[in-house]
Amino acid sequence: MKNFLNPFILMFGIFALVTFTSCGDDDVVIDTGGDGINVSNGLYLAATGADPSSTAALSAENVGAPDFSAAPRDGYNAGYMWLEAGSYNVVVITEKEVTATIGGTLSVEDDGASLCDGTSYMRVETAVDGPAFAVGTSGLYKVAHDAMRNELILFQITNANLIGAATPNGWGGDTPMTGSITTDGGSFSIEDVVLRAGQMKLRFDCRWDIKRLIDPNGGLDASNGYEMFTNFGGSFDDLQPGGANIEVAEDGLYTITLDWDPRDGWSATQTRTGDAPTLSFDPNDFNWGIIGDATAGSWDTDRDMLYKDGGNGSHNWFGVVTLAADGQFKLRANDAWDLNLGGTLMPDGEASTLVNGGDNLSNPGAGAYYIVLNTSDDGATWNATMTNLGWSIIGAGGPAGSWDMDTDMVAEGFDAGITTYSYTGDFTDGEWKIRAGHNWDLNLGGSASALVLDGGNLSVGSAGTYTVTMTFDGSNYAATIVQ
Repeated sequence: MKNFLNPFILMFGIFALVTFTSCGDDDVVIDTGGDGINVSNGLYLAATGADPSSTAALSAENVGAPDFSAAPRDGYNAGYMWLEAGSYNVVVITEKEVTATIGGTLSVEDDGASLCDGTSYMRVETAVDGPAFAVGTSGLYKVAHDAMRNELILFQITNANLIGAATPNGWGGDTPMTGSITTDGGSFSIEDVVLRAGQMKLRFDCRWDIKRLIDPNGGLDASNGYEMFTNFGGSFDDLQPGGANIEVAEDGLYTITLDWDPRDGWSATQTRTGDAPTLSFDPNDFNWGIIGDATAGSWDTDRDMLYKDGGNGSHNWFGVVTLAADGQFKLRANDAWDLNLGGTLMPDGEASTLVNGGDNLSNPGAGAYYIVLNTSDDGATWNATMTNLGWSIIGAGGPAGSWDMDTDMVAEGFDAGITTYSYTGDFTDGEWKIRAGHNWDLNLGGSASALVLDGGNLSVGSAGTYTVTMTFDGSNYAATIVQ
């Protein structure tokens, strides 16, 4: 591991009081005029042979922190800027003079962490007096320099999207905005989009962040690296990198515009333009469960699924079922056979359309399976997916020590209608949760003795080796934690 008290970090003390965050009229770097380089003290990206501009400032910004929060990081500075194709260095300006030049070797990284095409970014391993590096494509970039890791990240912004329970595609998919950005500024917008009361965020290129962690399972301690945000939260009046979810107060048709100005950064507006379509489908009329002689309840008792609103008419029911080696199963509503779904459902995560009264579903083999049932057309069509990812433990206090890495629990089978899942391993005094399918849609927390959907984080209290045992009686989840 590198020595983080490197000389470059110490240089930041010269201008720490004049750094700023990057998205608001109150945060603009003002050209000071007079002789020398006419920008304020700070860190800038500068084209080779040219003086830096205030529109290419790198300023203090929060990074990812535990529990999906944001926090400052020493020596981390970022900004959004238009870059023409060419060669660049980072420069430190003190009293209108270049007091340090930073450069290095550029490489292209691809982390696959985008739901569209934004999976690659550029990384420069930086050093004081390092060589200039080449940017091959003109465009809008988020640029971040991290003094602890001695690196510069350049991520090109090509599109902006809405995401969240309030949006048409929920938290599981982006709703694209249209627009473009040039060297003079620009915007992305969407007109008359249906939003429901709930939460949402704005993000770029279908991704939340760029993870620059030394150990992907090592948590978010400063010594292990950082997460660079590529999303905005907070509110439409006060965008914050990685901020809290944005609240949508009421259903309606909305026009949302995300503007970028080279000097003033990002700003957003939300205008309600009409009423949202009335929803006639009531998900409370459908208590879905899993039943069959491959399950703990046989053909007599359902294993209840849990409901979540997917946003804008999309309705989802989630469940984990432990299947025996033999037998079959079906999905049915309200503990009755009036509405029962069958057909073909494979454990490959691919969506299958199930039909009322269809054939029993084939058993893929003994184990735990994560099943998601969805309708987006008021029950006219029912689609389901199944994977062989059951329950897992995740969190900074869990076995993996990270909110980005799951540790699978063992499906112990079932007896007398009770299914059991367990894990034995090392825990710290941090927080963790239990979730299904390596996904946050179905996650359990709150009190261990009465786990609930989306409940609060769990904790063992003090570090040690523990056995966590979770049981499900078909309706209720509970866990014991024994050291």
